[in-house]
Amino acid sequence: MKFELPDNHGLSQLVIDKLVFHEDGKPALTDAQFGALQTGVGRGDSMLVVSPTSTGKTQIAIWSIARSIQAGCTTVYLVTHRALAKQKFEEFKSVLLADFLGGNGSAFVLATGDYVEDAEGNIPAEPLRVPLLVATYEKYLAMLSASGIPADMTSTVIVCDEIQLIGDANRGQNVEVLLTLLRNAGWRQFVGLSAVLHTRDAEDLANWLQVRLVVEHAREKHLCYECWTPKGIAAVTSERADVIEEGLPIPAGVGLAPLPILLDLLNQRNPPLPIIVFCTRRKQDTYDLAEQLLAIRGQPATGQLSLAFDGLPETSANTLLAKALVQRIAIHNADLTDEERHVVEQHLLERKVDVVFATPTLAAGVNFPFGAAIFASWSRWDSDRRAYVAIESAEFHNMAGRVGRMGFEHEQGRVIFVAASDNEMRTGRGYLELGVLPSLEPRVAPSRFEQLVLQLVASGLCKTRDELNTLVCTTFSGLREEDRNTKAFAAWPGQLAAAVDSLAAKVLLMETGAGSLVATTIGRAIAHSGLLPDTGIYLINYSVGHLDSLIKLLPTADQPGDLGRLHYLICCVCFSSPEFRYFRRSTPTRFLPWPLEKVTLFDAEPLLDDLPEPVWQADLYPINAAKLSIDWIEGAELAVLERSLPQLSAGMLRDMYRNLVWVLQGFASVLTAAADKRTPLASKPVVLAGGDAIFDKLAKLPRIIRRLSFRVTQGLPEDVLWMADINSPGADFRLIRSEVLSLRVSGYIRPEQVMLGTQEANKARLVAFTKVKPAPQAKANWLRDACRDWKIDQRKRSAERHLKRARRCVNVKLVDEFYTKRGTDFEEVFESILGILGISFRRLDDKTKTGAPDYLLALKESPALVVELKSRDGDKLIDYNRAVEVLAASEVHGHKNAFCVTLCHPGVDPSVPLVIAACGRLSVVESSDLGEALLRMCEGSLSQGQLYAWLASPGQALAADLPFREYT
Repeated sequence: MKFELPDNHGLSQLVIDKLVFHEDGKPALTDAQFGALQTGVGRGDSMLVVSPTSTGKTQIAIWSIARSIQAGCTTVYLVTHRALAKQKFEEFKSVLLADFLGGNGSAFVLATGDYVEDAEGNIPAEPLRVPLLVATYEKYLAMLSASGIPADMTSTVIVCDEIQLIGDANRGQNVEVLLTLLRNAGWRQFVGLSAVLHTRDAEDLANWLQVRLVVEHAREKHLCYECWTPKGIAAVTSERADVIEEGLPIPAGVGLAPLPILLDLLNQRNPPLPIIVFCTRRKQDTYDLAEQLLAIRGQPATGQLSLAFDGLPETSANTLLAKALVQRIAIHNADLTDEERHVVEQHLLERKVDVVFATPTLAAGVNFPFGAAIFASWSRWDSDRRAYVAIESAEFHNMAGRVGRMGFEHEQGRVIFVAASDNEMRTGRGYLELGVLPSLEPRVAPSRFEQLVLQLVASGLCKTRDELNTLVCTTFSGLREEDRNTKAFAAWPGQLAAAVDSLAAKVLLMETGAGSLVATTIGRAIAHSGLLPDTGIYLINYSVGHLDSLIKLLPTADQPGDLGRLHYLICCVCFSSPEFRYFRRSTPTRFLPWPLEKVTLFDAEPLLDDLPEPVWQADLYPINAAKLSIDWIEGAELAVLERSLPQLSAGMLRDMYRNLVWVLQGFASVLTAAADKRTPLASKPVVLAGGDAIFDKLAKLPRIIRRLSFRVTQGLPEDVLWMADINSPGADFRLIRSEVLSLRVSGYIRPEQVMLGTQEANKARLVAFTKVKPAPQAKANWLRDACRDWKIDQRKRSAERHLKRARRCVNVKLVDEFYTKRGTDFEEVFESILGILGISFRRLDDKTKTGAPDYLLALKESPALVVELKSRDGDKLIDYNRAVEVLAASEVHGHKNAFCVTLCHPGVDPSVPLVIAACGRLSVVESSDLGEALLRMCEGSLSQGQLYAWLASPGQALAADLPFREYT
């Protein structure tokens, strides 16, 4: 430790006072922190910091972030996992929001594959321009790609946590592509952090990034690594990493099994609590060992269960955890849902757990002060080799590094692993050589060149073949490949050329006679979605090939259609796509739970004509995955779904649903681009050569697919999906899935039913909230009032939020009036806003034409839009009959081919959006959603063409579907 700041450290007094740890009135810095300040992190210098876990790297990042905010820069903190992003978001909120962001929650955004949301719970208009963004690597890449890479990012500070992810077999290419884009665009400051980089890798990576390198090998809290073998214990400490002691005695009567070793630690006079037992097999180790320890400890006399899971849906995992937590025992693995993991992590933070049995999910950068680690197993199944293979030393040490963190009262942490055979002893000895780490493997490879080329061209970073060659061949992987395998590297330009030719043949790219490359509309949609190019084409081909069958399944006002069949087919084609299944020798990027192949859950024969794979019996994964997805959105409980197949877990299912949502959203974006009539036929794949007839039908599907993605996210049936919108930021209560389903069972599915003050309605609400503590009545009252004021409150929040942002607008008063006026007054406000935004319009209803629609809008480079304004007082919503009046009116008054929009003020009845998609010529938009779009136009972050594309798609136009700003 150093108890002083280095000279010329660069930290402001506010940072020193608020963000530097002090001991006895003096700054207290780890060696890594002191070295980073000496190297210039506080002065804005870029660097790669490599030091063991528990050496204060996160604090180094926080200093850089705080300096960036004070300098008025945008700051991005990149992490490896969703859970870690959420943890860092909460941590930074507590230390930075008040003192450095002025308490402005809209200035701080979290972006993961699940959602993009600011600290006030709102969807940000320009997340890439906020002062502080915490994001996963892949989400930030997707956001940058969708917006176009700015030519100049020298006002942006980038912090990359766990930067060794660049060498990950599955995710490394995306991380390297992102770092390549950032390096070429420039940055104000770059700070990379890692605990497990080999020295040569660290030097090479720092040189490639053109940043300074800070390496600190010493830990503030030392670890003792112990390899227990039949010949005794071999041990080494991080304090004397070059000295391995051999033949140390194993405690009498303990042996080499993980549970007796654990009991020996627990029985010590001063046990190193909490203890983590790492397991590489979920079932055989985490559950079995936990149950064995529970049996040894015995149940409490009262038979008490933990109340921590009250309010969460029952699963097999939390049923066991409810028994274990009262005994200070926990489990943490991929079988758990996010909510269950949060409960376990909270118990760890509050020191309520003595032992946690965990897979490496708990080693992904999440900080808990463990006293000891026992590796119950340190090899995992390798499907390619068909054998168990020892984990690499980098992963081993990253897991071991969770032990002995700052704040742990013991002087030295212990890491124990067992090597029972000669072969294991040889491998295990490698873990004792603390300075030996595996080399980073290059992950940009020819097998993924098509996706890479499309990303680079669609983002605007590369515009010719030469630029592609230059950029790709100078990636970190390119330079490594040139060193290692000159012959293979020499083939890269030819393989890149083949990728360009293939994308051009699919009409995802076009090449001018002068050699300029440009992504087509569909090519950009695929690149921005993060889908593989083959996936995009696969989804388009399926949709066109089965278009008539799919359209017939849509509901209308006259007939219910068959949404169940439609949703099953849509899910099935997603799960059959190259994202999930092997396709033309390409490796999938997402994986389905392995138990899905065991039993046929669904007889798909009646759907044979419309299945993406007619020989469905040969691959049960998509068939079963789609069945479990449909059961989920129809309200099946997770515990019931788990029992569908042996060894299927809630965590597996939630992960599968999350991946499905990602693909569904990409599917909708790709079909929207495919159906856009403004795009010339020559720049669309051949399958779309049918022209307007195909486009009109395709246009009916995107919002149906987006709505399905929302249902999968929420796990709710169609008739109660609206209840997910009841939850608002800062509310006293939140409505959870099980409560919504309970109300549905009682027959309360519409807003006017749920808001009733009758005795029967109150009883239904109380039944739904039976588990609410201390009493359900308060929440029942909240729901009654929330339903009554639902749209009023939504409009009020939108007005307040938009007024804050409207300072740059010409007439701020119009923003307030847009939300408060009704009838003729509202029309006048609407016209004024259109005039200020430069949107050409013609009033069709001049009070002399009976039943004429209100307006004809002429957005730039887009067909005309017929717009009808429908406003009602109070909480009354626009019903189906009022929403569709514009269709007949447009035909009577000579605009039968124009797309129609009904602006619903304040809102539309939840039953309307689904049944209007089939007509193909109508969308509805609520005033709060349109207000967001119009404000973005005022801010310059939404074009008239983008506004047209958003409005002119059948269904409901939602603010969540608005594109982020495109940079030029």
